[in-house]
Amino acid sequence: MRRQVQAAGERIAQATHIGVLTHERPDGDALGSLLAFSLAMEQLGKRATPVLIEGMPGRFRFLPGSKKVVKTPPAAADLLVILDCSDPERTGFAPTSLPRPIEINIDHHPTNTHFAAVNLVREEAAATTELLCEVLPLWGVELEPPIATNLLTGLITDTIGFRTHNVRPETLETAADLMRLGAPMAQLYERSLHRRSFVSARYWGMGLSRLARQDGIVWTSLTLDDRRAVGYPGSDDADLINILSTIEEARVAIIFVEQPGAKVKVSWRSEPGLNVARLASCFGGGGHEQAAGATLEGSLEEVTARVLAATAAEITPLKETP
Repeated sequence: MRRQVQAAGERIAQATHIGVLTHERPDGDALGSLLAFSLAMEQLGKRATPVLIEGMPGRFRFLPGSKKVVKTPPAAADLLVILDCSDPERTGFAPTSLPRPIEINIDHHPTNTHFAAVNLVREEAAATTELLCEVLPLWGVELEPPIATNLLTGLITDTIGFRTHNVRPETLETAADLMRLGAPMAQLYERSLHRRSFVSARYWGMGLSRLARQDGIVWTSLTLDDRRAVGYPGSDDADLINILSTIEEARVAIIFVEQPGAKVKVSWRSEPGLNVARLASCFGGGGHEQAAGATLEGSLEEVTARVLAATAAEITPLKETP
């Protein structure tokens, strides 16, 4: 890792305009990484352009630097960096639409394909922002309050409030350090995890109304009609999967979110010992052992049947173990 950190630092030092990307339908870790890295590069005297194909999600627009997000990679960029993204296709951009190859890849997903010239991938990190907390100072970055705020947002959201199995003592120590640097823990916890719009709550109601369970699997779906009916502006599940994962009977929780063009976004959450990243990879997706996702082609009914069958086959051997 030390050699990779040095190589990345050398490329950053030589760059003047850095395009910064992350995955589409970004979560708090993706956004926190994107904005923290962009602010850090500006501190080093670089021009940095954070890019999201769908623009900045409304509920995270309170984050420092969010107003600088654009929807198109800058043509003048002489360095492209991608964060919290296991595969470059997850940015939503076709490789041919990028102004240059991606040179630096910073991530913590076990399913990362190491696609860049320089790959800083640390699977044991609880969030990509945790990895950034380590490497940014090595490049001469001071973790000022705006940067620390974005970094702590990634830690809070990717660990669902420090509740996931990959939270280590070092993770909590990092969070404490970020608080000392000026990141407002209580405010970030409230705004990034707890606060929801009225429309989001109605959208949740649509999914909860069709909740189902069988043999340790709890699942539901959200349709295009649901989004239109309540006026939900996104194409995701509004984090409903995190509610499903708290259900006592759920060894695995799954949510199916219908997308335009006969596609379905699938999200899994599981108890320790069940590797849903392996399941997701079978369908062209990826993630972590206990939290993974994939986008499948087909109708909602077809995809639901396929995924439920594969998930049931994965957990049956464990169920039968004495």
